[in-house]
Amino acid sequence: MFRRKMAFILAATLTTATFAAKYEAESATVSTEAKIVNSSEVSGTGYASLQEGNITFTGVTVETAGKYTLTIRYKAGDFKANYLKVNGATAGTIDFAATTGWADLSTAVTLKAGANTIAIEKYWGWIDVDYIDISAYESAAFKLSAKPVTPEATESAVKLYSFLRENFGKKTISGIMTGDMSGGADFKTHDDVKYIYTRTGKYPALVGLDFLFASGPNASSSWNMEYTDKAISLAKNLWKAGGIPAFTWHWKDPLDKKDAFYIQSAANGGEYTDFDFSTGFKPGTTEWNTESAAYKGIVADIDHIADYFLELQKDGIAGIFRPLHEAGGKWFWWSINSGDQFAALYRLVFDRMVKVKGVKNMIWVFNPEGSTVTSWNPGSEYYDVLSIDIYNSANDHSSNASAFDKFKNASNATKILALSENGPIPDVNNMHTDEAVDAVVQHLERNLARPDKGCRVEEQYG
Repeated sequence: MFRRKMAFILAATLTTATFAAKYEAESATVSTEAKIVNSSEVSGTGYASLQEGNITFTGVTVETAGKYTLTIRYKAGDFKANYLKVNGATAGTIDFAATTGWADLSTAVTLKAGANTIAIEKYWGWIDVDYIDISAYESAAFKLSAKPVTPEATESAVKLYSFLRENFGKKTISGIMTGDMSGGADFKTHDDVKYIYTRTGKYPALVGLDFLFASGPNASSSWNMEYTDKAISLAKNLWKAGGIPAFTWHWKDPLDKKDAFYIQSAANGGEYTDFDFSTGFKPGTTEWNTESAAYKGIVADIDHIADYFLELQKDGIAGIFRPLHEAGGKWFWWSINSGDQFAALYRLVFDRMVKVKGVKNMIWVFNPEGSTVTSWNPGSEYYDVLSIDIYNSANDHSSNASAFDKFKNASNATKILALSENGPIPDVNNMHTDEAVDAVVQHLERNLARPDKGCRVEEQYG
């Protein structure tokens, strides 16, 4: 959540040969924490109650290597998420919606010719599985807009969006997220960027920057202001060299009562905020009460960040902006309420910056959790890129293709898709094989407990 990594995902499309096969759960292998339950109400002789365990289907056989549709017949008392593994590699996290009975969930998997293994492993656990079904995969072509969502976008923003759009599914843009700014504002001499250069002999095409210290009760301190000023200078320097600045905003308490953005349950004993942005709405609605303290604090912070973008805009610089990230994750103050309330907040950020302040130089990103990609959507007219954050286990460099396909379907194949934070970097060969090609990869481990501590890039992939 606080480790910044960014990746922009591009796609290709293929269709596998016609094929269909069913594999019953009672014939699969379950771990000791799970059990097989005999039942006459399912397709075979029983089903698997996973509880805290896992289920593995072996001998899942196809004649031709390629992409297939996996359908899972399941039951869940409430929402659950679990890992999907194909031939030992993580294909992604699958979201199982709550059901009143048996239901089907479909996702895409890439299989090799011959026998394969497909496993559902515990993340949250506690689902029942009747069977899995493998069938032909039908891939729809992407239908991306020819221009960004921002009305009257600047020439540089149009060029940046066109660059992302034209490279979608073709090339990978490598990037890095910055941490400590004490080393200066020239991106080539920044410690994190230099580390990439020493490892690869190349500079990253995209550099991430954070407005972490630009708002909150200490925003006007000299250290905080210097940090943000250096970030803006680095963005200018980067753009001049032909690179792309990408902005994230860890937005601290808009009422400036706490120097924090985490809620109590996510603060790990540190400082937290109990700011509730829903107090800015008129009671029982998502209409803003413009006289409320919450609304005034929110708008003041939005205007402050907008001014930085306008400074870049004046110099002909564009960038990528991911506001209110990890929407639906219960650790930031902007995700503690309903999807409708979040969507209203996202729209306020966009409308205030774009339509009131005149920010026309940003490519906008909507970054939900997998379970909130539809229900928390602010509207397709408010973002250019749809992204997800995924942290696989150590040394797991799989492509996360199931998440890619879920977000493709959720957006009706009309948005550039992004892996905007990651743990292990997806392997380029896996991405191409699974038709889930990352366009930008950023990786960094960051110490944010103390702002004077820098960061260390542990892995790089170009």
